Amino acid sequence: MRARQWLCRSEEETAAAGREIAHSLSRDAVVHLIGDLGAGKTFLARVIAAELGADPREVASPSFAIVHEYPVAGGAPVIHIDGYRLTENRREWLEIGIPELLAGPGVKLIEWPKRAFEEFEDAHVEITIRVRDDGAREIMVASL
Repeated sequence: MRARQWLCRSEEETAAAGREIAHSLSRDAVVHLIGDLGAGKTFLARVIAAELGADPREVASPSFAIVHEYPVAGGAPVIHIDGYRLTENRREWLEIGIPELLAGPGVKLIEWPKRAFEEFEDAHVEITIRVRDDGAREIMVASL
């Protein structure tokens, strides 16, 4: 995926950006969603997952469960991980199965990713969401 940027002044524009992003992802992409609390990471994850074939009603912030799997008919599930509550303790990551999830099939959407997750990834797409003073969202996508 090449670097891209969107300025979204509404949920509809954000959803359109999310659908475009979904179509540009490889089938096993690891996606880091970066942004402040309330920036729209889960909203964007919901749009991407839905565009990939998951039920959007299933997509919620994974904060309490840490990991959600969303089935996709005829394909690998979309994995949604929330690193916010994870500590820097690698043993915790191993117990949850983070390395296997990141190496496994399907698109992996990670909110609040730990930089050390990168050791379990070949590469990732980084999506940064910044809320402007006027409430618009700047969405920047880069492959790393």
